[in-house]
Amino acid sequence: MNWRTKKRIKITLFFVLIILIFVLFLALITKEKPSCFDGIQNQGELGVDCGGPCPPCRIFELKEPKIELIKKFDFRGVLDILIVVLNQNYDYGLLDFKVKIKIKKENVVLLEKEKKVFINPGQRKYIIFENLPLKYINYDLDIETERGDWIRPKISPDKVEIDFQNVKLTKDENFYILSGNVLNKRNLALNNVKIFGLLLSDYDEILNINSFNLGSLGPLEVKEFKILFKIQPTPHSKFKLIPDVNLFY
Repeated sequence: MNWRTKKRIKITLFFVLIILIFVLFLALITKEKPSCFDGIQNQGELGVDCGGPCPPCRIFELKEPKIELIKKFDFRGVLDILIVVLNQNYDYGLLDFKVKIKIKKENVVLLEKEKKVFINPGQRKYIIFENLPLKYINYDLDIETERGDWIRPKISPDKVEIDFQNVKLTKDENFYILSGNVLNKRNLALNNVKIFGLLLSDYDEILNINSFNLGSLGPLEVKEFKILFKIQPTPHSKFKLIPDVNLFY
C-alpha cells in the first residue's frame, strides 16, 4: 500500500470520526431528559413516574372525596344545607377543598355559595351553608367540588385526644344550648379547633347541626363551648359532639 492510499484512508477515517462525534452530540442534546411525566420508570423511581424524586406512588392510589349526605333544614324561616364529605384515605388529607352549591330553577342559577375547608385523613367533614332564603328549599341543588393536592398532615390523627366534660342542655329564649368543657388530653398544641354538635333522632337521623369555634387549644388546656340548636329536642333525641382539628398546622 503506497503512501497516497494510506493518506486517503486516514482522511476518510478522520471525517467518519467527525461525523460520529457530531451525531453523538446531536443525540445528547436532543435526548429527552428523564422526568416525572415521561411514562418511563427511570431516575431512581420506584414505579412509573412515582417514588424517588417524583411524587410518592401512594398518591396515585388515593380515592377521591365522597359526598355521603346532602340534607336541607327548614329552621324558622331560613334554609340550612348540610353536606357531609368523607375522606376514604387514612394517610393523606386535603388542606384545600372547595365546595360550591348552586340553587337552580329551570337551569337558571338563583343563588351560588362556596366554602373552602380542610379534610383530615379518614375524616367525615361536615360543611354547613347557613341562613339561606327558605324560598329555595324545593329548588334544584347542584354541588361542585374542587380539591388541591393530597398531603400528609403534620399531626397524626391518633395523636389527638379530646375529652368533653360537664356537658348539659339548657334553654335560652328561642334556642337550646348544648354547653360544656373541652379538654386537650395530650401535651400537644392544637390550632383551628372547631366543635360540631349534632342533634340526632332515636334512629340517628341528623335533625340539627351547629358548630362552635374554639380557636387554639393548648397542651392539657380546658376551654368552654356553647352550641346553639334551632329546634327543640324530643325526649328521644340524642347528642353527638365531634371535634374538628386542623392537623396540617
